[in-house]
Amino acid sequence: MSSNTISQAPGERRARTRNEIKRLIAERNTMLSQYYNLAKHADDSVNDMSNTIDLLEEFCQELVDYMATGHFEIYRRIEDGNERRDEITKLANKIMPRINGTTQIAVAFNDLYDTETIDKAAIEQLPNYLGKLGKELATRIELEDQFINTLLASSEKPALATVNTEEAVV
Repeated sequence: MSSNTISQAPGERRARTRNEIKRLIAERNTMLSQYYNLAKHADDSVNDMSNTIDLLEEFCQELVDYMATGHFEIYRRIEDGNERRDEITKLANKIMPRINGTTQIAVAFNDLYDTETIDKAAIEQLPNYLGKLGKELATRIELEDQFINTLLASSEKPALATVNTEEAVV
């Protein structure tokens, strides 16, 4: 294996990580926009069920996309045990249980509202459930930002494979 191949691999991994983070943030922003639209409408949701159901469908799709992006793009390496950076692994061990908890709550919300038949009682509870979900999303975003910042900080460190040992010798 040439030294050029070795030195490109870390750069490619860093670029992939940055792209995964950009995708996650884009998904997050879209989901938050849909959440805001739905929350604005939630207090009048019983009087305008047709519009509420449309907004719920859009939001649930964005919520699922956002959750999937996090788990399949960002957290996959951790869950598969493929992360080699200690600071990432330590932080992940600390925050992943709570992130997974937020995922379970989001999935439960999606299961309740992403269905062909939503009853009036579920619509009446929408403001309450959205409030609970909003708190969980805020927690998730805070933890995600910690994780993203650690990923980016550790990605900025130079890889040992790129150091030219001949130049380092005095």
